[in-house]
Order: sequence, then C-alpha cells, then structure tokens
Amino acid sequence: MTSLFDPLVDYYDAARPSYPAALFSSLAELTRPLAGARIVEVGAGTGIATRALRAQGAAVLPVDHSAAMLVRLQQRGSQFPTAVRADAHALPVRTGWADLVCYAQAWHWTDPARATSEAARVLRPGGALAVWWNLVQPAGIDWLARQHLRLAAAKPDWGWGKHHDRPWVAEFESLGWTVQASISSWSRSLSIADYLLWMRSKSYVAAIGGQRLEAFIAAEQASLEEAFPGGVVQEPFAAELYVARPMALRSEGAH
Repeated sequence: MTSLFDPLVDYYDAARPSYPAALFSSLAELTRPLAGARIVEVGAGTGIATRALRAQGAAVLPVDHSAAMLVRLQQRGSQFPTAVRADAHALPVRTGWADLVCYAQAWHWTDPARATSEAARVLRPGGALAVWWNLVQPAGIDWLARQHLRLAAAKPDWGWGKHHDRPWVAEFESLGWTVQASISSWSRSLSIADYLLWMRSKSYVAAIGGQRLEAFIAAEQASLEEAFPGGVVQEPFAAELYVARPMALRSEGAH
C-alpha cells in the first residue's frame, strides 16, 4: 500500500523542523530518564525525532506505514538497523516491552481509541504514551495570516486548527488516561527556498495539486520575499507535549 507521504519524502527530509531541547527535557521529567529507555516511535517518518531520542541514549524502534520514509530514515543513520513498516493500531512489539510509546507530529493520524489501546498493550507497568507537535504560532504575524488566507482559498476543507485547537487532554481523559502537558516556545531561521520545501512537505498543501499548487507556492514565495527581504524566514513555534498514562498502568507502576 502506498502512503500519502511516500511522494513527499524528499521535501519532508529537507525542511521539516526538528524539536527543541526543552521538549526532550520535559519528556524526561514527566516520564523517566531517556538514556536506556525502550521507545517505540510511531510515525517516525525520516527519523527527525528518532535521531533526537537516540542522541539522548534511548533504544528506539522506529515504526511507520510509509516504506519510502523508513528507507530514508535508515539512509540517514546506520544507527537504525531495525525500522518496521507497520500500523499504529497493530504494533509489532510484544506486550509490556516499551517504557515509552512516542508520536512526533503523528498522533492526529490515528484512531485515538484503537491507538491508545495498542499503546497500553505494549507499555510496561509505569510506562507512558507521549505525543507532541510543533505548532506554528501565527497570532499577529501578517505573512502567516496571508498564507492562511491563501490556503483557505486553495483548499477550502483545509481547516487550520484541526489539531492545533483539538482538546487533547479531554480526549485522553475520556479514554481513561491521565495527562500531563508541557509547552516549549521556540523559533527557527531558514532560507525562503527551504521554507517552500517545508510547505511542499505538508500533506494538505500537496493535496492542492497541479497548477493550483504551483500558483500557491509562487504566491507564497512573493509574500515571503516581501516579509523577509534578507531572504531568511523567522518561523515561530510552540512545541506541545502531552504525556498520558492509562489508569491501570499508572497504578501498577506506583508500587
């Protein structure tokens, strides 16, 4: 089966943002030291979070449903001898193996009830599910406001905020999980050319398609050149982290 992200692997690998060090510090504080932790990272893509977790000393099993993404992940580092193509709702991991199940920029693609049930299966007592996103912060920024207007015109069903504003804490709690949250503000600098690659890596931008996509990218380039005459884009993010534990595992791990 071909993944939606298979054709986007080059764009994804070239320009997707990493995650701030503060996010991994918060992850360790809310769960356990990452050094030596056994982590199943679901939706690993080209390995952006995988590499960061491995740099913290964790033993990471990357899982993704895109074969092309996993090929690129393995090309980007010989430290990943094992990467598994699998679905989030049927993880190829024995029951109770993992200290953490992590989703970086990927949880919104799941069926939450099925994915939390599967995470609970593979977690050891006391283990945790961690999901996080880099969310662009557009408030008060004219060039991002213009971008969102163009997106809404090019793809009326785009719907900014589908996971930016989704009530994740309430959703986990409704499934019987306790939740802790942490937010880290940060920004990155990148060239206009790299920013346009980043835009092309987004599934909802790629879905515009054909000449309309090229017109959107051309308008985006003109807007960025006006906003950043020096050619370097300053992009603001909030890295939102949610650490969830099923009640049964939480209580067992407390002993």
